[in-house]
Amino acid sequence: MRNSDYNNYPEWMKKPFTEKVIYTYADIKKDPDNPGRYIIPASYQFKLRDQIVVTDEDGTNPRPIHIAYTKGTNADGSLMIGYDLFFSEDNFGRIVLDPKRASDHSKFMFMEYSNMNGSNPNRDESVKIIWTKQDLEVKAKASRVDRKARKEAMLEAAQLSPYMVEVLIDVLGSTSDKEKSEEEKRDYIEDIAETDPKIFLAAVKSTLSEIISTTKKAKDLGIIKNDFKKQAFISQPDEEVIFSTKGLDKKKTYELFAKFLQENPKVLKTIESKVLMEQELV
Repeated sequence: MRNSDYNNYPEWMKKPFTEKVIYTYADIKKDPDNPGRYIIPASYQFKLRDQIVVTDEDGTNPRPIHIAYTKGTNADGSLMIGYDLFFSEDNFGRIVLDPKRASDHSKFMFMEYSNMNGSNPNRDESVKIIWTKQDLEVKAKASRVDRKARKEAMLEAAQLSPYMVEVLIDVLGSTSDKEKSEEEKRDYIEDIAETDPKIFLAAVKSTLSEIISTTKKAKDLGIIKNDFKKQAFISQPDEEVIFSTKGLDKKKTYELFAKFLQENPKVLKTIESKVLMEQELV
């Protein structure tokens, strides 16, 4: 077949290629003998020709076309297939295409529309998937979320009182961790905050949620009062200030009060005891 018989994409299918794109070999497996490592072929050459079905922009007039990764035309007008498009272990099973490289534009169209691309919604599902396209925008967003969570967790961990370290050791640690020194316990909790911030923050917030629930029960039972005039949580009936809310975000009042109680377990225990007593009387 001649070069002119290939890559006759309808104009509307010619996607803009202005940013780097990454395709990953679909059959990467974990190495059972080497934890943390993966089995990737030293070199995997896939077919560089394919046949796909295209339509007009409105979805009508379906028709097959031949596509290929080409390097140009031979002297007789025949197709010159490219040779530098394959997955390898050296590249960690990835193909990175850059719009600044002229040859990558032909690679991009072929890899986008081939039936071998598992990320192609219009692929022929009878064809084996060889690669998938990485969604760099989603990955970048996830990375930003992870960084934000890690930063929040590390900041929270650095401010933990000795009491809260003990509470989190109970939640996240093992029996042997309870025998460690305070410094070792803190190191352990900070390691979790850094390596698994979501687990750490969930543990902190779960204890906070319990305390917030207790404070709201205490308020409903008339044990404490969120006094807006005094801008403080006060005990009743003696009206002693327990915690000042002056200058605090009103939406976070109970959360910040709960954090205060976390750091002051004696005050928390007093409120909890009064709540239990009142509930028994009801």
